[in-house]
Amino acid sequence: MPEFHRGEATFLRNCLGSFSEHFENSVVEVLSRELRGIQPANVQELREQIQLLMRQLESRAVHEAMEGLLKRVLLSERRRVAESLEVPLAKAVDPHVVGALHREVRRYEDLLAAPWCVAARAQRIPRLTDFLSIRFAAEAMPDAPALAPRAYDEKFHILEAPRLFFPDLAHFRHECELRSAELVVAYVDIDDFKAVNAKLTETVVDLKVLTPFLEIIEAWAFARAHAYRFGGDEYVLLVPNAGRSLAATLLGELRERIGAAVFSGTDVRLSVSMGACLVDPDCPLTDREVLGRANAAKARAKAERKGSIVIAEPPEYRAECAELG
Repeated sequence: MPEFHRGEATFLRNCLGSFSEHFENSVVEVLSRELRGIQPANVQELREQIQLLMRQLESRAVHEAMEGLLKRVLLSERRRVAESLEVPLAKAVDPHVVGALHREVRRYEDLLAAPWCVAARAQRIPRLTDFLSIRFAAEAMPDAPALAPRAYDEKFHILEAPRLFFPDLAHFRHECELRSAELVVAYVDIDDFKAVNAKLTETVVDLKVLTPFLEIIEAWAFARAHAYRFGGDEYVLLVPNAGRSLAATLLGELRERIGAAVFSGTDVRLSVSMGACLVDPDCPLTDREVLGRANAAKARAKAERKGSIVIAEPPEYRAECAELG
């Protein structure tokens, strides 16, 4: 049974209050409106659990039966707060301000790293789609992020423009969460690309290597994924509705296509290192953190074995916990 000092208990009560308000607005009120005031039993049960947990936090001692709910509250609120800090962090230049903003998230992370929280299994929270069909649930959420009109990389006009990535990820996370589905974000990096540029010059590489290379990625992504050019040798993939097994298969297929490619007029053969982050419906990471975890997984792949694939997956979402594939 975890016990908290006064400051921790106050912080946790505030977290629980924010979580409860969001649940009331996004689930309870919607269901009441759509189902003529009828409240499902497990929704009422969760509301009662929240009230009980609030009383336990007032006494600064939480029963072990409530640990799963408290962990879910911390995970959900950590993501909400981290998302709210992204714009201020992008604007801030003073190191003291930046440090203060980071400390807001660190309070959640310190509690999530506590032994009781690590050992606890986060409680599943009722979703709208537990009670409404998918179409009616989607209609009841008018603030869902829309899929933006397509735009393409200005240099090659083959892959999608990088500015679309975050709006697309927000859209597909929302849609996948509605369906209790997973998605994958992957970083693709061409191995030893600087050596290819040095050997052939950038102009020749753009024409004879990168253009057909990008077309390989576009053909692989067609009708099942989105692919974005982030730089000369770095590309990002977004694969909706893909779990760990499917992601490994699809990324492995792309790696094989690239490895087998012949680039006319050159003796170049390419290999790619890939890092991915698997995002489940309960993932506590922000969209930028998801991309960062995929990037870290790619960096580990390149450092330990070029041409490999590393997939960071729940519950840690960390490259160092993943296997080389």
